[in-house]
Amino acid sequence: MHRVPDASVRIPRPAHPVVARTAVRSALDRGRDTVLVRGAAGFGKTTAVADWARSTGDTAWVTLEAADADPRRLWTAVLTALVRTPGGADLEAELDPDRAGDPRFPSDLAAALDHLARPPTLVLDALDALEEADPHEDAPWSTGLRDLLHHRRPDARVVLCSRGDPRLRLARLRVAGRLTEIGPEVLRCDGAEAAALLAATAPGLPVLAAARLARLTAGWPVGLRLAGLAVAEAASEGEPSPAFDGAHRLLAGYLTDEVLPHLTEAETPLLRATSVADPVPPDLAVELTGDADAGRTLDELGRRTSLAHRLDADGADGPAHRVEPLLRMHLLAELSRNDRCEYHRLEAVAARRLSASAPALAVDHVVRSADADAAAEVLRTTGVPLFVRGRFTLLRRALRVAGAETSRDPWLATLDALAARRPLPQAVPPEWPPDPSAELAVLRAAAEDWGVVPRRPGRHDTVALPTDPAHRALGLVVQAVEALRAGSVPSVETTVEAVRLADEHGFAPLGVQACAIAAVAAMARGDVVVARDTAAQALARADRIALPRSRWSAAAAAVLGLAALVRGRPGEVLDWTGRGAGTPEDPIELSVGTALVEAAARFDLADGAGPRAAALDALCEVRQSVGGRPMDARIAAFAALVEHRAALALGRRTAARGVLGWLRERVGETPETALMRGWTEFAAGRDDGARAAARRTLAGAEGAPILVGLTEVESLLLEANVAAGRAERAAVRGSLDAALAAAEPLRAVRPFTVAGSRLREILTRLYGGRADTGSFAAEVLTAIAHETDGSTRLSDRERDVLELLPSLLSLAEIGEDLSVSLNTVKTHVRSIYTKLGVNTRRTAVLAGYERGLIRPARALTSHA
Repeated sequence: MHRVPDASVRIPRPAHPVVARTAVRSALDRGRDTVLVRGAAGFGKTTAVADWARSTGDTAWVTLEAADADPRRLWTAVLTALVRTPGGADLEAELDPDRAGDPRFPSDLAAALDHLARPPTLVLDALDALEEADPHEDAPWSTGLRDLLHHRRPDARVVLCSRGDPRLRLARLRVAGRLTEIGPEVLRCDGAEAAALLAATAPGLPVLAAARLARLTAGWPVGLRLAGLAVAEAASEGEPSPAFDGAHRLLAGYLTDEVLPHLTEAETPLLRATSVADPVPPDLAVELTGDADAGRTLDELGRRTSLAHRLDADGADGPAHRVEPLLRMHLLAELSRNDRCEYHRLEAVAARRLSASAPALAVDHVVRSADADAAAEVLRTTGVPLFVRGRFTLLRRALRVAGAETSRDPWLATLDALAARRPLPQAVPPEWPPDPSAELAVLRAAAEDWGVVPRRPGRHDTVALPTDPAHRALGLVVQAVEALRAGSVPSVETTVEAVRLADEHGFAPLGVQACAIAAVAAMARGDVVVARDTAAQALARADRIALPRSRWSAAAAAVLGLAALVRGRPGEVLDWTGRGAGTPEDPIELSVGTALVEAAARFDLADGAGPRAAALDALCEVRQSVGGRPMDARIAAFAALVEHRAALALGRRTAARGVLGWLRERVGETPETALMRGWTEFAAGRDDGARAAARRTLAGAEGAPILVGLTEVESLLLEANVAAGRAERAAVRGSLDAALAAAEPLRAVRPFTVAGSRLREILTRLYGGRADTGSFAAEVLTAIAHETDGSTRLSDRERDVLELLPSLLSLAEIGEDLSVSLNTVKTHVRSIYTKLGVNTRRTAVLAGYERGLIRPARALTSHA
């Protein structure tokens, strides 16, 4: 019988402290038939399995060597290990050790195991040593081991430890559910195990440093131990912790001794060439190595050594391979140090190959390549995909590599201006091709919208959008912006497709922009509910990606502020406008719109003549800030309507006339100018003129379309005011019904809260008893009640005097009615004028109605 070295059949003891491997132990406990523990060198297979085997107390252990490819040596060692286990002595009686070299011996051993009451567990460690010695699939050692695995009783457990997947035809066991596989994903140290291993090797290592090393090593146990040793060594010499990377001498020494010698002549250069990419698709591996079989070589390397594994998720280039990180880093450091030119060439190859499928990775490669030509070529493909993902820093790095080409090439010059957010230099503008591609046309249009490229006179956007997702999504957004700029409304289809492409392809910043544009478009269509929801979605997207303040997040905030103002919730307005505070670079519509909504909200919230007058001044300043600059007619009309009503509420008819003249000069005669004339006539007591203006507005007699969705509602409320003053009950009811119907789709509550106390009282009487909870009428009534509660505080006697001012009584007669002197009444009137910021009886009455200070019970009793 062949004498077996005692060390070969003894469970090995670790040379350093063992860290509990919970996941590995649990997987070993679950394995009841055949267990394959597979992982590259340094994954701690032997240590983990030995620790588990010692705890079972019934394990036959064989550590294999290349010489054990001889069947006689192999099976003698196996029999010796089994005989040493409790109950294994009977096997020596049944089996003749001298027959260990017989091809039938493995089957006889399997039969003998059947006779044992409780067969021991057999561990065959370093199985890869046999394959290296004799790699043929039908080698005698392989044939014999297959016989044992397939013919033994299932509870005679066999644990195989190997660097790779052995050629044992394990498929049948795998399909039958008899094979438990413990691969690198289980053998890697998790966070707690990595921390424990580093603590045992380098006591006192800071938590953050330990976490960084765990990520760097990807949980490779030997990598963690080497990193800990490097830290401990530096500490013992009083030096700072070293940068543990692929070039560190401890890692290099281990890989040189334990890993690289086991690679074939084809595998080493392949791994060195592909080390520039992580992961590496098969097609890229072919280009980097010039070897058409590179993908198959990587597959075989992974099967044999577990140093590479295939990523199953299919990308644009199909499955890819990932090499063990520390090995790849070591080979990359060697390549960069020893052959700099080749390193740069390979980086450029990777950049060009990945530019279509992985833009960010491609630019990373081109930056490392330091190749200006490659940078220019790659940026033409990757520039827009990176721009719509918000990767401006990466873009700028690649543009610096492109160097002088950046200023001459229209593609690169435009990307540079967009990434840096600065206009192109006018001294040496790039030469634009006379017939640019659809992709370049979209890029130029986007740059014009961003203000970094001069806008072409009479520009028209290309109808044929590019087909690739990035350029198409950007083109859709450009079309939507151009529609808004032209005073029209982008189609729902345009914004929906832009959002879809952004979501499907990870264009998160562009998704914010597309949502914000959709919100602006919905508001322009008068769909306030959709506008509010879409704007909130845009801001939620911006928050999700921690996007800094942009004009489009500001636009979304402005939409939400406008929606809150229209709904009669001025307190909410300030929350939104504060979030979207404007900047000088914003379009005038955004900066003016935001300031306008905020000033209008402050006017609605103001309590007292002074604050309301200050808010009116703020509205005037917003309008005057426009100057002679062109601006969207809808924004201009809305600004004028809000300021005009505020001026009339404070009795400033001259200011109101100035606002009307300003709007007429900018947009000509529109339904809005007619409406403003109507409110002016009403404030002057000329009801016939007010009614005529309201009817002309509703009939569209001005020959221009309505610019502001609230215009119809305001016109109907003007008619209702006139009808209420004339006690035309049916007309009041009809106008209010029509106003509520027109306002409901817009959720336009504010026009009712500023329509005057007379109408508010009538609304409460007409609808208060029959408005369903949750209905729009109920929402209006709630807002009216809140407005009344927030009214300006006058004294009780001042309120009494104010309520009599709408009557035809003289001041002396009011004094008689209230049993006070004429001088007392005059004193109260002067106080009322001061508090309301007015200077005539008529404007005091209007302000009293506007603010709900006059209870119209007497007027309604006598007139309505």
